Amino acid sequence: MRNKKILTVIGICTLGAALTFGGCGKEKQKASEAVPKAEPAVTEAATPTPEPTATPTPVPLKTLGTKAEGAYEVQIKNATTRPISGVAIKSSEEADFTTQLLGEGDTFAADEERMLYYLPAAGETPTPAEAAGDEKLLTTAYDIRITFGDDGSTVTLHSFPFGDIAKGDLLAADGVGYLNYESVNTKSVIDTKAAELAVVAQQVADAQAAAEAEAAAAAAAEQTYEEPVYEEPSYEEPVYEEPSYEEPSYEEPSYDEGGSGEAVGGGDGCLDGGLVW
Repeated sequence: MRNKKILTVIGICTLGAALTFGGCGKEKQKASEAVPKAEPAVTEAATPTPEPTATPTPVPLKTLGTKAEGAYEVQIKNATTRPISGVAIKSSEEADFTTQLLGEGDTFAADEERMLYYLPAAGETPTPAEAAGDEKLLTTAYDIRITFGDDGSTVTLHSFPFGDIAKGDLLAADGVGYLNYESVNTKSVIDTKAAELAVVAQQVADAQAAAEAEAAAAAAAEQTYEEPVYEEPSYEEPVYEEPSYEEPSYEEPSYDEGGSGEAVGGGDGCLDGGLVW
């Protein structure tokens, strides 16, 4: 009897435990169904921040001429594809290129850019500031002679446009040097090759005309002065002429044969034409 009670108690406990665990399992299942599953987070790779780069300091351009207050300033590029060993300038009032802008032994390399500085001589022409203040002021024209380092040949930039050029290219072709730049005044691109060719053609024509005039003057002078020609004096042998002799004519005296019987006389008792002893 006692054993039966024990079995009954064990059975009841077993059933209770089963019910308890069964309910907990269902509650856990419901709880797991109610809680949403967390999606796995996608982690993007971090982009590395680039190191800050230092801004390169611009290298100052070499110069042609000397920088000075009031001087013209032009950034010029050697676009001739040839090295330049000489840059000289003169005004229209000067005969020779006496002012050198490129130092001795220096070379203005191909594709190199430089700053050109030129300060007009005192009283020669107004400075850029003065010219800008009075457009009526006349400026002197300037020519720049370029000497190439490869063969020593030269070209000339006539009437360099100081005041209208801030930056430009220097070129050379067909025997002339010329500029390509943007005009400060008109903002248009200007190429001076045609103008330089016209200047050279005019110079050739002037030189030819001068040579022809000189040759004509020399020919005229030669015609004016003739070398004296020595002529041998001619000598004529005198011709001897025999003198002509004319026989004197004798006239017989005439007598008057009148009938008076008197001798012809003068009335003085003498005979005319008679002989007197």
